[in-house]
Amino acid sequence: MAKLKRPVIGVIAAEANSIEQREILKGLVGQAQKLGYDTAVISNVFNPNIMEMSLFTENHIYELIRSEDISSFVIIAESFVNVELRKIIAEHLSARDVPVVVVGTYLEEFDRPGYTFINTSDEEDMEEITDHLIEEHGFTEIDFLTGYAEIEASQKRIVGYKKSLISHNIAVDESRIFYGTFWMDSGKELAQRYIKGELKLPQAIVCANDYMAYGILDKFAKNNISVPEQVTVVGYEYIRRRTLYSPLLTTYQRNREGLGVSAVKILHAKLNGLPEEPFIPPSGILVHGDSCPCGHDNAQYRAELDAEKTKRDFEFWNLFTPVDQELTQSQNLNEFIGILGKYHWHVRSVYNIFICLASNWYDTDAPMSNVVSCRTIMPWLDTTPKDIDKLDIAEILSQGEIPAVYYFTPLFFSDRMFGHVVLKYDIPDTYDDIFRNWIKSVSNGLEFLRMKNDIQYLTRVQDLSEQRDTLTGMFNAAGMEKAYRSAVPHGDKQLSLIMLKVALFDDSITNMDNSSRIEAIIDASRAVGQLCGNHDICGRISDHTFVCLVQSNADPEVLSDTLTSILIQHHKYLMRYGMDSFVCVAERCDGSRYDDIISRCSASADIKANAMSDKRLISHYREMIEMRNVVYKTPEETFDTDALHSRFLGSTGYLRSVYKQCFGVSFHKDCIAARIAKAKYQLATTSMSIIEISEKCGYLDSKYFLRQFSSIAGMTPVQYRTLLQG
Repeated sequence: MAKLKRPVIGVIAAEANSIEQREILKGLVGQAQKLGYDTAVISNVFNPNIMEMSLFTENHIYELIRSEDISSFVIIAESFVNVELRKIIAEHLSARDVPVVVVGTYLEEFDRPGYTFINTSDEEDMEEITDHLIEEHGFTEIDFLTGYAEIEASQKRIVGYKKSLISHNIAVDESRIFYGTFWMDSGKELAQRYIKGELKLPQAIVCANDYMAYGILDKFAKNNISVPEQVTVVGYEYIRRRTLYSPLLTTYQRNREGLGVSAVKILHAKLNGLPEEPFIPPSGILVHGDSCPCGHDNAQYRAELDAEKTKRDFEFWNLFTPVDQELTQSQNLNEFIGILGKYHWHVRSVYNIFICLASNWYDTDAPMSNVVSCRTIMPWLDTTPKDIDKLDIAEILSQGEIPAVYYFTPLFFSDRMFGHVVLKYDIPDTYDDIFRNWIKSVSNGLEFLRMKNDIQYLTRVQDLSEQRDTLTGMFNAAGMEKAYRSAVPHGDKQLSLIMLKVALFDDSITNMDNSSRIEAIIDASRAVGQLCGNHDICGRISDHTFVCLVQSNADPEVLSDTLTSILIQHHKYLMRYGMDSFVCVAERCDGSRYDDIISRCSASADIKANAMSDKRLISHYREMIEMRNVVYKTPEETFDTDALHSRFLGSTGYLRSVYKQCFGVSFHKDCIAARIAKAKYQLATTSMSIIEISEKCGYLDSKYFLRQFSSIAGMTPVQYRTLLQG
């Protein structure tokens, strides 16, 4: 497990590309970099407000909150529109005993002991806007459009408006206060009442956000109401859409950047036991436009136009470059990653992009694995994937030499989570709306790749028989169940059921075609057939699961070990998948119902598989498993030699240590076990003499072979063969 170079501040956001979140993050990340922190932003992309929508799948990204690598959190509260999602996040946070600062609107779900809430002052901001209209322009007839009556922010903004009127000795007229939806429709509805003459046109209208102000501007423009000549319109929030409306809106920019700075200062004090400075809500600024008599600021307007041009350029490039077509034409994951690297510049200003896919992302029937395979897509860097626990974000963050910000965003399709993307920026920047198109292309491309491989595979192996698997000729699930029910009730036979699960960590979509995949599965079926022989019952009950019903006096552990030894000698399978790709378990039948014994064996196999999966997270695991594959493929030729050690770029002592950590056995003992496994294969499947078998397994002294076999197997080779045949 990698060690962090710096402490990490986590940011829990929703739809982090939105301007409100981006402003907070700009201040937050900049301050974090000054103080020597990395920032990990965990955010969804689409931010659905309906729980049942398939888009809600993306919110599995918030499981990363449980990462022990994150030492504190900032919640951007107002970005979470879904109550159920807020509860999920609160539950994840309840498992962490770390400092938390909540930025923005108060939300009940995030009100926990020890949490610190900070926000700008809606009252003071709205008072400043109204002061400007009164003091600079002499207006006394000012109407006010706020949001939903039940929302606290709506009421606070009314309070600020009233305070300004009172301080200027202007009577508060409640009939001038209107409630809306915080969206353009309510602005249009209010404008229509003025147009119809239902309401007298005031000197100015203050809107509690820009969207409602834009609704008024649109409606007035279509009905020849001149702004600001006939009425001044002012907004609030500065959502960066002014260039799309006429006249240019006068609005107010809340100091969200200052909030981000304050949040980091508070966490820094908490983490280091320093006294906290009293929080003072940061003041914003009035952004002048043409919807009030002030007129716009040319420098400000040019900056907005430049930003809009940049956005349009990236929209054009995303629309008219063939990245979607090339992704759908890719044949494997390596090619897919190469295409993403080719078009990495589609994501504006990003320094690095990592794709982290669940180890079983392609398997729609299995729960998402906690192991993810992460790799950069940047073509000038090493794109070799590395398996890590999905909560082990230190593996990515530890690669940075200077404090940076990392955005963790979900990769999913419909109700299936694939993993996540990590964007790294060395500057206080964030991805924007265009990234949503990019990540949608990536998700759709992955699903297309998965389906394409499944279709090719299924076309080759489609089961056309009611009870037989066409690919292997064995019983299928239905046939195996019927055969089991016929065999088990009859008798005094010693029957055991053996289950073999193969291709546990299938990377067929990564770098292999379906032909080798199919050949490997057929090879595995031959191994099962060699153990079962002509008189026993065997089947392929799913794509990667074989079962065998064996009549034998041998203990179930001996039978499962024998099948393992046989499978290892099937080199087409071993070359395709490797030593860490299968598990084998066995149980006495003892009259058990078919469903019950299958369920028990599956559970036992899954426990073994999960343990193997955890081992894959160990540093240098990939090198160790490649070495182990060589040992078991040619045990008669390989042993504890310098030739094998040279495959590993480390000391011999360290190799031995890592090898034992990975496989629970020393390298030397595993070399012996590989030879004995080959001997078990020969004893179970051939009639060769003991001397011939010892020679084939690399033993020059048959007596030494007998001693080692007996020591490991607990019986002599002759007893072993007799037990299997009895």
